[in-house]
Amino acid sequence: MNYRILAVFVIAFAARGADKSGAKGCDRACLQGYVDSYLDAMAKHDPSKLPVAASVKFTENGKALKLGEGFWKTAGASTYRLYALDTKAGDAAAQAVVAENGELDTFFVRLKLKAKKITEAETLVCRKGQAGFFAPDKMTTAPALYSEPLPESEQSVRSQLIDDASAYFTAVQSEGTKDYHSAPLAPNMNRFENGVQTTNVPVMGNPAMSGAEQLDKGIFKGLVINHRRFPVVDEEHGVVVGLVLMHANMNGQMGGILISEMFKIAGKQIEQVQAVMVNVPNDSDTGWK
Repeated sequence: MNYRILAVFVIAFAARGADKSGAKGCDRACLQGYVDSYLDAMAKHDPSKLPVAASVKFTENGKALKLGEGFWKTAGASTYRLYALDTKAGDAAAQAVVAENGELDTFFVRLKLKAKKITEAETLVCRKGQAGFFAPDKMTTAPALYSEPLPESEQSVRSQLIDDASAYFTAVQSEGTKDYHSAPLAPNMNRFENGVQTTNVPVMGNPAMSGAEQLDKGIFKGLVINHRRFPVVDEEHGVVVGLVLMHANMNGQMGGILISEMFKIAGKQIEQVQAVMVNVPNDSDTGWK
């Protein structure tokens, strides 16, 4: 897909789409256009053409920066884009693979739109050596599952989708303890972290297990999850973006992990989880409330 052409087309006709796109004035194509424009502008190292509010807030890996700093100075073209589009709240997000100095990085961006201006830009970038799981070369085609609308019988309201996604984090944090509560996982659910499949295959010295079996057996016991947020929810497609700060034992020391999880939920069951994550110092913050 030629993302640059799509982005230009959508932004040019955003005002037309606003007439039929609902209260927030930006339909799915419009939201995707803003995300594509952001990624394309970043590849050019030039945010000047983006429609940003004067007070736009921008973070990279939890740190507040001026838009145009950080990864903006070194990022290249993206070869993979997985979208989450929330027309009711005016939020959009994407996971991507972005070239940088001959290497591939995993990347996440969340945009908040108000009055056709980008007011918030939250990003995560993970380079080789900055996460326990890392295989951006395996992220070649965005899973079609996420772009497939759900039949009405399998759709849930926003609050239910958030509850289901939050239940996953509760299960991860409580596994292996007396307070453990199982997560609403589909039997064939799969999880991918920075492109690495981590369910139904051997992982961390453990045999292949389903996502539910991993949690029931507590193979990730000891993880602590803070700062849960679910800013992007697409009821029609059953897609939820969850953002958390996780603390884990890394080589005998506690360390932080900033994580964006993109859930696909159908019939109140989590069918797939796609994550972009990056290790950060233990005392890090998300940069957001």
